Amino acid sequence: MFIVRGRFVVTVDDFNRVLRDGAVVVEDNRIVDVGYFGDLKKKHRCDTVIGDEWKIVLPGLVNCHYHSREQLSQTMFPDGHGETTWFNNYCLPYHAALTPEEEKTAFKLALYAMALNGVTTFADGGLLYPSSSLETLNEVPLRCLTSTWCWDRADIIPKTTDEAFKELTHLHHELNGGYGGRLSICATPISVTTCSENLLRQVVEWARENGVKTFIHVSSFREEVEKTLSSWGVTPVQYLSEHGLLNRDVNILHGIHLSMDDVERLVASGAGVVSCPYSSLKKGKGLSVSGVFPELLERGVRVGLGGDGAPSAQHVDMLRTLSLFTGLCRDMRMNASLPLAKDAVRAVTSTAADLLGLGNQIGSLEKGKKADIILLDMRGPDFTPLRDVFQALVFSATGAAVDTVIVDGRVVVEGRKVKGVDAEKLVKESEIAAENVAERLGLQRPM
Repeated sequence: MFIVRGRFVVTVDDFNRVLRDGAVVVEDNRIVDVGYFGDLKKKHRCDTVIGDEWKIVLPGLVNCHYHSREQLSQTMFPDGHGETTWFNNYCLPYHAALTPEEEKTAFKLALYAMALNGVTTFADGGLLYPSSSLETLNEVPLRCLTSTWCWDRADIIPKTTDEAFKELTHLHHELNGGYGGRLSICATPISVTTCSENLLRQVVEWARENGVKTFIHVSSFREEVEKTLSSWGVTPVQYLSEHGLLNRDVNILHGIHLSMDDVERLVASGAGVVSCPYSSLKKGKGLSVSGVFPELLERGVRVGLGGDGAPSAQHVDMLRTLSLFTGLCRDMRMNASLPLAKDAVRAVTSTAADLLGLGNQIGSLEKGKKADIILLDMRGPDFTPLRDVFQALVFSATGAAVDTVIVDGRVVVEGRKVKGVDAEKLVKESEIAAENVAERLGLQRPM
């Protein structure tokens, strides 16, 4: 048993309690008490205290969408390309070229980067070699949802409907609940345009029957919507809705080009939406022009945030992502209260956890929940002076302030170092692997 202490303990519970000079008591992998440090120190016999009066304690951050196998390509692709060219000419060939060992290296590097930025749980976009890559969860023990590469209407990484579906169900049978319960299998059919109706129906219906969450790219860029309209006469959201494939267990990814009819369908279905704002801004997808996230929030749609991938966002800092998303929503509608900072924080904590089906386990600091906790160091100009901790978290904090990360009651990051990881060795291995991939793809250094 140990105590986690901070000047501010931000619980993100139903009452949004913030405890000044607060503490969280951890036993094994669970939170057993939350309250004021002085009271809990007397109540519980704990020899170990993690944190001090210079820390902000909050739930571990949740990254709702991240293509971890893209980590080696963070600065590999040429700058200045929109989504269609970027994906078809660079990203997809990269995915096809990656070997099992390179995917494993990319996955470990992604885990390392997320841990340093306070991410304790993430939803992966799909692996080609999951059995070997997931072994790195023993080295950087984050909480993870992952899946297979799931589509049946593509020439690169081709799969039949039967192959795509069987790969997913096999992975679920073999590994769901593995790694000490930190691993869950989700379904990730890539998109409406890359999956047949038959595959989508099989995957979504199977997922719901088995309590599995589904994540699907929807209205991510303008050309995708145009293709869906020309092929079926409906938007991607309408397509899913009219085929009975939208429900509370489905999360649409990106959701940039949504009509108001799409919004109403999402409200009615209970589906969640994951925004990846840095990905849109880097590739000029149109979030600031066409996005309807202020309306989604007003209508009560659950919205979480994702990093998308290393070449799409260039980082996995969910606090920076939170700041960008909140500012965009306010500016798009010239409404400085949509959302308020105290509500926005939920997009990377409690609401995000709910989208991943883990809302009863993580996402807030409450008795009985899993001990996924992070500590930010307040000693710096970004936090000085500090009166409103929510404004500080949303608009001041970055991942650089993360000092300590606890996952499942285990300290994973201490003093901004990932325990048990030789950082220099990992960086060197990653650089060599990235150069090998780039050479095989014929990509030249820009300088």
